[in-house]
Amino acid sequence: MRIEPGHPSVPVALAARMIVFVGHTAARVGSRLAGYAQARRFGGRGRNFVFDPAGTYTFASIFVGDNVNLGVCPLLMSTRADIHIGNNVVFGPRVTIRGGNHRFDIVGEFTINVTDAMKRDSDDRGVIIEDDVWVGGGATILHGVTVGRGSVIGAGAVVTRTVPAYSIAVGNPARIVRARFSRDDALAHERALYPLGNRLTVAQLGHLT
Repeated sequence: MRIEPGHPSVPVALAARMIVFVGHTAARVGSRLAGYAQARRFGGRGRNFVFDPAGTYTFASIFVGDNVNLGVCPLLMSTRADIHIGNNVVFGPRVTIRGGNHRFDIVGEFTINVTDAMKRDSDDRGVIIEDDVWVGGGATILHGVTVGRGSVIGAGAVVTRTVPAYSIAVGNPARIVRARFSRDDALAHERALYPLGNRLTVAQLGHLT
């Protein structure tokens, strides 16, 4: 839209600002109401749960812990398996989690005609995001993956394999580029944040140096 010097006039500009303000306010109210309506549709949710009502969710198959922010416009879909997200997890914008896969190996059947009833258990293995995970914007996490506690998934990564605890994974397909903490620092982090019975052990952090 091109605006010439001196246009619009002050009254028109003020009216336009008022209309925009009212529209934005109505949109915020509508979004909040949509959030209230949708929140109970999740399979389970903890305290301090933040999600974008404009995202795409297969609600009943998604279980979310405490203090979780799913970011802006995520896509979380799993029709036959579950997506489990732990505590203290944050997503960047437009994260995708696919807790299933589409069969393409049935002879004599168009792929578009393959239904859930034709799937094997191995085609829908679900996804687990453990505690204290940060998933960068635009990342995709595919079925069968567990993202270990304390890990970081880089923006745009495509995660096809399980990520061990306190690892940083980037790229397509995602690969582990380094550890978030040394083993000693990870143990100190565990002692600071988790009760004794819920801490990862030295053996469980054996991949760290």
